[in-house]
Amino acid sequence: MILIHRLTPFAIGLIASLGFASLFLIWFPPLLSLAITIILIALLYARLLHFKVRTFQFWHFLGTPILYLLASFGMIFLFEQPTISLALAILSVLFLVLFSEYIFQFTHLTSQYQPYSIEYLTLLLNVLTIFFLSSVAYGVNLLVQTPLWALAPIFFLLSLFILYGTLWVSKVDEARSKPYAIAGSILTTEFFVTLAFLPSGLYTNAALITLFFYLFLGLTRAEVRHKLSKQVALRYLITSAILLILIVASANWL
Repeated sequence: MILIHRLTPFAIGLIASLGFASLFLIWFPPLLSLAITIILIALLYARLLHFKVRTFQFWHFLGTPILYLLASFGMIFLFEQPTISLALAILSVLFLVLFSEYIFQFTHLTSQYQPYSIEYLTLLLNVLTIFFLSSVAYGVNLLVQTPLWALAPIFFLLSLFILYGTLWVSKVDEARSKPYAIAGSILTTEFFVTLAFLPSGLYTNAALITLFFYLFLGLTRAEVRHKLSKQVALRYLITSAILLILIVASANWL
């Protein structure tokens, strides 16, 4: 049995690779490729987690990589240059394999698991997921003319899951994490709606949302873990200010 679980990360990598390849080579209709890939990978992750559907741990460890995969597929549809799409596909496969490897160690080989591995990788995946989801949402709003009132509730729910899951994996007490997750999701969604009215591109808007998410999440994690100090706050604020200048200066304003 442990051998089958040991092979799961490789199976996830193979299926994800075939899923992205099917998009590039048009083996199947894009939506069909997307559905088959996500269902198969979700089943493999669920099996790795023993199908413990009554725990938030199961849904977090399942939802984080699946949401990242879904957002990555969405970005593939937006990119016009095959080289960038291929680079994103390779990076996504590597992240999915690495995340499943950490889950395997955490659930089946505890002695080999490196502390905080899942936490740090989750932070990285969630920041990327926010950028990808924001880009896809703005793309859907622009290209498909989907109204913001329909996108905003979906964006709020996804932001809530990501924020709460990030605080949960950071071992923050549930009573403290819920208010911050809800408040952060509301602010992120308001930011998402507001930026839609600016004369900027979808990637610029997505980068600004991601920067806000990074700042809010960084300060929140430090505060709820009683590690927020003047030096920590200044580090996040200075880093965010520099990134903001770079984003605004490099953006194409319409």
